[in-house]
Amino acid sequence: MKSLQKSRLTNTTKTIRSFQPLVLLASFVHTYGSGCLEVDAKSMSWWIYFKDGKLNYASYASDKSLAYTLKWLKLKLAAMSQKAFAWLEENSEELLNIEPENTQSIQYFDYQIICYLIDQKYLELWQAQELIEQLTREAIESFLSLSGGAVRIERELFEIPIFTRLDPKATIEDCQARIKTWKLLRPLITSPHQRPYIVSQDTFFNTNNSDSISPRLKSKLGNILRGYSIRHIAAILQQDELDVAKFLHPYIENQSILLRAPESPFDRLTGLEKPLAKKAQGIDPIKGINSNRSPYLSSNSHKKQKSRPVIACVDDSPNTLDQIERFLGEENFSVFKFIEPIKATFQLKRLKPDIILLDLTMPTISGYELCRMLRRLPGFEDIPVVMVTGKKGIINKTRAKLVGATDYLEKPFNRASLLDVISRNLS
Repeated sequence: MKSLQKSRLTNTTKTIRSFQPLVLLASFVHTYGSGCLEVDAKSMSWWIYFKDGKLNYASYASDKSLAYTLKWLKLKLAAMSQKAFAWLEENSEELLNIEPENTQSIQYFDYQIICYLIDQKYLELWQAQELIEQLTREAIESFLSLSGGAVRIERELFEIPIFTRLDPKATIEDCQARIKTWKLLRPLITSPHQRPYIVSQDTFFNTNNSDSISPRLKSKLGNILRGYSIRHIAAILQQDELDVAKFLHPYIENQSILLRAPESPFDRLTGLEKPLAKKAQGIDPIKGINSNRSPYLSSNSHKKQKSRPVIACVDDSPNTLDQIERFLGEENFSVFKFIEPIKATFQLKRLKPDIILLDLTMPTISGYELCRMLRRLPGFEDIPVVMVTGKKGIINKTRAKLVGATDYLEKPFNRASLLDVISRNLS
């Protein structure tokens, strides 16, 4: 597998005994625009990559954590692509044969694997984007718990493949919200790297917590609580790790599940008991340095006003999108159109619409799969998703319900039927 190449311009290294991670991120984006922010702390390193103010990728690792990362990738790929999983299974030993001093190999470990799998057509682009986004969120969440370390800024020319361009502000706010939820689970749960074991099978299966997870998933979960971390369990179940932690909490509380400490070096990263940064010295950790507006936003950007319901339409047909906009043009709605479903996923995260109209049949990813992905995003659990399609029949409607769709609109539709389904789901 070829190494990723990069050309450095100007590097700056300095040790900062204490810093506010949010302010450091804001300052970096505002000042440098493109490059890599590297921080060494707690026997691990964090790398956060930006290009033109957008967040491309973030990771954290040490030479002792590569096997852990590889296990997570395997578990994710097992549900995504059998070809990718088989290749990774076959080459795991070779991939882990990395000299500890080869920091660049550690730095790009997971990214190089994903790039190779795309190059070999073992992974689709949207699958790679999903993996990279999850890796990035995990890294940013853990980074926000730091309070100091050796900081290095690399102002480099990017020659690595870029698959994602995430909004830093939205990503950080998402991670902040997740950290707040993690804190609600303390002191019993302090890290996604903790390892749950079943102590009492009877108490576990007789405790009613069915609102959090389906009986089928609970049964499957009962068979895998044998040393996997919460993060690995989430990958096996194809669930969000925070949702898994919330489900486990009452069982840990009634002592039917025992939590063991994370494996080294993650045992140094519990960090969730550290309070979130507060405003100090004229600094708002979200908005940036001595400013009333965020350095992540352009001067003409502003917070979305929700005086009118926001309707997001995802369809690969421009004619359908134009028709929806025309039908809703005289109504009190804000309509946003997206023709590329993969890009729409990231834009919808920032938009947070009141309702989503989703085409069922698209060339890059089906409406079923996109709906499933959206339902796994924080804050999208209860947003109405209406499948818009020419496919009829109970099977398609049932499948749409199974992936989380709230309603179904058949093509061809008229203005009255469109307004009816919107009104029904917004009421």
